[in-house]
Amino acid sequence: MSSPDTPEPQNAPDSLSPEAIASIRDNLDEVAARAAAAAEASGRTSTDVQVLLATKTQPADKIRVALEHGFTLIGENKVQELVGKAEDLADLDHEAHLIGPLQKNKVNHTLRHAHCIQSVDNLELVTKINNRLEVLDSTVDIFVQVNTSREDSKSGIAPEEAEGLITELRGLSRMKLRGLMTIGLPGRTPEEIRPSYSDLRELREKLIASGVMPAEATELSMGMSNDFELAIAEGATMVRVGSSVFGARDYS
Repeated sequence: MSSPDTPEPQNAPDSLSPEAIASIRDNLDEVAARAAAAAEASGRTSTDVQVLLATKTQPADKIRVALEHGFTLIGENKVQELVGKAEDLADLDHEAHLIGPLQKNKVNHTLRHAHCIQSVDNLELVTKINNRLEVLDSTVDIFVQVNTSREDSKSGIAPEEAEGLITELRGLSRMKLRGLMTIGLPGRTPEEIRPSYSDLRELREKLIASGVMPAEATELSMGMSNDFELAIAEGATMVRVGSSVFGARDYS
């Protein structure tokens, strides 16, 4: 995350107005401050929680503003956007994650551009990724996505099936398991939302304590613009924030 000492970019994108650029920077600073306060309230420090910018439908010039402001984690929901923006952002230091579902026929494109895949949720996909990594002689970081809200519309493995998938992953050295990811229940109150996040934290603790998951795989990617502070209170180490930084997505 950026700090008040983050240097201003020397060359701001020409296609954005000064007001638009200032708005993105101000939003970034506000999100960073809120995340830091939530982390401290949970007994941690600001460095214990990373802000990943969810950049679905956002043009490269807006993303560049954020990267130049010190926010180096971005996440794309679709492989075509991950690939399509890669060249425009290649000159800036950043880490790109795929945070949306991954179809097996797009594994190769993903592995060429993603530092991390957060949406691993079945053995068939794991096998496809590992086989391609063998061909490329490469590695990739991953999260196992867990459907803690148990909604049929959401991707992710059922919590009770996560142990079996992670056990299979342990034998594949080309994939580094960083932790677990979930998409929370879109509830209206903290009481509705909180269990989606507390269940993921408890699952992580159970899997590490039993030796199923590596002791270093402690990361929890959970929480979005409307509830990231609640997710941090429940142990999130990475929150995925988009609309509160860039404004409403443009689907036109």
